[in-house]
Amino acid sequence: MTVAIIGFMASMAVLSMQGSVDRQRENEATRELWASALRARQRAISTNQPVRIVVENIDQQDGTTRTIARWEQLTCGNTWDNASCPTMGCENATCRTRPDCCSELGQDINVPRTMNATAIHGLCFMPGNGRPVLPNDLSCMRDSLDDAVALDAVAPGNIRFNFTGDRVRSLIMVEPRTGLSSVLDCDSQAAIDRPVAECTN
Repeated sequence: MTVAIIGFMASMAVLSMQGSVDRQRENEATRELWASALRARQRAISTNQPVRIVVENIDQQDGTTRTIARWEQLTCGNTWDNASCPTMGCENATCRTRPDCCSELGQDINVPRTMNATAIHGLCFMPGNGRPVLPNDLSCMRDSLDDAVALDAVAPGNIRFNFTGDRVRSLIMVEPRTGLSSVLDCDSQAAIDRPVAECTN
């Protein structure tokens, strides 16, 4: 009986430790994705090129698959305006498959297996002004730079990050015109004081 109790307590301790490690990794990935979005916006403004966030499942040398996110600064079809951004053929190809589509890349962010960050895939900051869009592709709204109605229709709003464990959802809250963003953990005091719909649905 004593051995069984000790074994049970050891198992619970291991599970608790693993849960703590998972939460730490989730928290780090959430903050890194937020920082990446801020950096992508800054690059879009300073370079006059669109910059998007991509989330991909990448095969590793050991035979496993990891979910990796990063920002991609997209090339344009010419050097004198941004109406040709991104270059034709790059609207639905990431820069892992088409390296020529990008002029600069952000660092890889490892998304833990307990976290779903696909909602941020395709988030793009428009060239020159950093306005955010989140279409259902990687086009960065090419050919719609001056279409305010179309851009409003794909404003990202609050981007959800979900977790498989007992951690509640986190949000990247993106201001629809400026592209500035912040993180909200749905169990934080800030979320309690000012409830956000995306925390519950």
